[in-house]
Amino acid sequence: MITKTASSQKPVSVAIYLLISVTSLIAAAGIGYYYFHYMKQGSTEKMDDRIFYLVLVLFGMAASALIFGIMNSYATLKGIQADVTYKFTGPVVGVILTVLGGFMIPKGSSDQILSIRVYDQDKNPVTRGRVTLSFPHYQREASVNEKGMVVFPEIPYDQLRNRIIINVVSDGYAGVTIDTLLGNFDPINLVVNQSKVIQIAGTVKDAADRPIKDVDIVVDGTPYATKSINDGSFRIPIPDYHFGDRITLVTSHPGYEDKIKEFDIESGEINKIEFVLNPLTIVNTKPKRK
Repeated sequence: MITKTASSQKPVSVAIYLLISVTSLIAAAGIGYYYFHYMKQGSTEKMDDRIFYLVLVLFGMAASALIFGIMNSYATLKGIQADVTYKFTGPVVGVILTVLGGFMIPKGSSDQILSIRVYDQDKNPVTRGRVTLSFPHYQREASVNEKGMVVFPEIPYDQLRNRIIINVVSDGYAGVTIDTLLGNFDPINLVVNQSKVIQIAGTVKDAADRPIKDVDIVVDGTPYATKSINDGSFRIPIPDYHFGDRITLVTSHPGYEDKIKEFDIESGEINKIEFVLNPLTIVNTKPKRK
């Protein structure tokens, strides 16, 4: 009667072990497919090693359960007493796979590239200025190129998940300083706002290169004006102008001809404007003596 009961329980045990084997096989195949067709096709250097190790542990567990199910199914079908070898081979194999896989965790290259793109408030690239990166132990600086981008090569991979300070300085724009966590090496987009006041400066002189003082310089069509001082220099702060706007400067002095200059605003400070004025010709209206 005992033999009969044992034989009736045998198919149940085999079914359970086979179910474990099939389920584990599907799980292992699914994890392997996910890794090779999704994670590995992406940039493995950007992959978080903790995510990689989690996938590795799950695969090890699936492989462990698969071997455990196969060996115990074989032992049950053959009527072999399941000893320590059959019970622990699967878990041991899973541990070995996990440990060996740990040595395969992607190690980021020490030659990472971090790029920063700088835009103005209208989403146009800012094509001048400098960007400074401050890491915990060193600092890097580079100029913004004509496409509004700064490229920092050879950033150590171990800076990932460290705090960095990004500082942007550009003529005509308010400075930007960001204290953030470097989560990956994807491009960073920053927006800077244009300064509200444009500075116009220059000199007024005659053809002999002598400075002329007390010359009125007016931004045509606006209330903004100034006078040149003793060394012929002048400075006019004008608010509410933007890059690309065209302005006209007009000079006025009782002893010199008026001059007009037109130019586009291309920076926050334009300081090389030069007026060369010609003296007025004095016409003698007195009648000649006979």
